[in-house]
Amino acid sequence: MRTVVLFQRIPVTFLFLCVISITACNKHPIEMKQVNVVFRFDDYSACSNTDMELRIIDAFRKHEAYFTIGVIPYVCANDIHDPSAQDLIPLTPIKGNILKNGVNEGILDVALHGYSHQTISTEQWAEFSGLDYNSQAKRLAKGKTLLESMIDAPINTFVPPWNRYDLNTLRALEELGFSTLSADNKRMEVTASKLNFLPYSCNLFNLRDAIQASRTSSVTQPVIVVLFHEYDFKEIDEKLGRITYQEFYELLNWLKSQRHIRLLSVNEATEGIHDLSAKR
Repeated sequence: MRTVVLFQRIPVTFLFLCVISITACNKHPIEMKQVNVVFRFDDYSACSNTDMELRIIDAFRKHEAYFTIGVIPYVCANDIHDPSAQDLIPLTPIKGNILKNGVNEGILDVALHGYSHQTISTEQWAEFSGLDYNSQAKRLAKGKTLLESMIDAPINTFVPPWNRYDLNTLRALEELGFSTLSADNKRMEVTASKLNFLPYSCNLFNLRDAIQASRTSSVTQPVIVVLFHEYDFKEIDEKLGRITYQEFYELLNWLKSQRHIRLLSVNEATEGIHDLSAKR
């Protein structure tokens, strides 16, 4: 009888240990840090590749993910690196409708990406940094007005060309009702600003490394802003491109399969993440 009793107790003990083990295993992913990933696609304009842009929008649609498009309202007609006088090409109604449909579907939000994206200097590529306040405010206001009239939604985010800006830029953005600046992490010293700062932190090719680093960092609400352009795709630029559309699509597949990764747009990030001030 003792042998039988002992035999009955072993499964009970084993079951108890299994419950502890299962509980411990389940506890780890619950406590795993959530990583926020924001995709920022720059240089959408009257002259950019519409077919690729539609494919990118479709990829986010199929993955039920949200992203941000940086739009040039009046792109210069020739070379963006040439500061001499050039004709400007306004965003076309067709390109505007694509954005409006994406906004209405909840797939994307629109950021103002400069005015013409034409440099004002040959020494350092920049469209805004170095301009006087009135000139910057005029460009920002005109670009904002055009985009808002096309998409029938407010433009809250500014993406400076070449990620360069100065104190006049910040002042003009605040005066015109912008809420967020998305440039790079080489931010200038800002003592006081009402703006949210959401700089880009990586590109498509080192995103996985950035996610791993965020998971082990001390930051409680890590935000990774992924900057990409149409020329990153081999279908657009065989020499400079480093990823195919299919590889990009598979990257989105992987991100959506990760339990503790959240895909956001810039606007969503500013609404849902605590303290995106210049002091962060």
